[in-house]
Amino acid sequence: MPLLVSTADRTVDEGHVLDEFTDRIAIAYSFGPPFGERLVSWSDLERLAINRRTLRRVAIDHLYDNLRRAQIHGRPPALMLSFEGLESSVLLAEAFWDELAPRVPGELVVGVPARDVVIITGSESPPGLSKARRAVERVFMAGDRHPLSRDLLVWRQGDWQPLLGGRPERPGPRPPEPGWGRAGPAGPGWSGGGPRPVSSAPEPPQRRWQPPRQRPEPDYPEPDYRQPPPPRGPRQWESRTRRSSAPPQ
Repeated sequence: MPLLVSTADRTVDEGHVLDEFTDRIAIAYSFGPPFGERLVSWSDLERLAINRRTLRRVAIDHLYDNLRRAQIHGRPPALMLSFEGLESSVLLAEAFWDELAPRVPGELVVGVPARDVVIITGSESPPGLSKARRAVERVFMAGDRHPLSRDLLVWRQGDWQPLLGGRPERPGPRPPEPGWGRAGPAGPGWSGGGPRPVSSAPEPPQRRWQPPRQRPEPDYPEPDYRQPPPPRGPRQWESRTRRSSAPPQ
């Protein structure tokens, strides 16, 4: 099953198979059921003799096979998605959002503060946006086990993008940028005490997050679907694209 994880999650490292989703969220893949307890690693792909392309296809097929369990609760201006603890994974089901988008005012907007929380509203609903932001902040203040992002996302041209102005700026001093260490955002020598010194140098551009693992992978041959399937054992499962004795991703 595909699984959204935060790029800041320290339990996810370069040994896991990760694909890019947004700057702060990545796509991982999980064995199951139950899903979410063990992520697919590169060594798992080598052991199962499958490539990343096959892994993606099987995971997305399994997501669509179970999509009938997804339900929407609540009343406008903001709705809640239910999907048995994997609500954020539904963001990868494009057909689901294409069907839902015409039913909200403006563009479709979601908040995904945690793996099991998705708030749905529309870009032309100020009360809905306000309610979604408050719900996101409440989840982060409560300390969810699997936090994702404080940003609101907008469904635009078949893709999820950060909503500009997705959360209001907080008053107070500017926090240090990631990766600048104790020197602070103004450069070396600034300890953070007193006003931030003015500099004519432009701010360094923020680098877009990339999956940490970039290496050639074996090009395993695609399975021959014309061959008759082997007898199914008690631990076998079936998807729309392949049969395997391995647990579903």
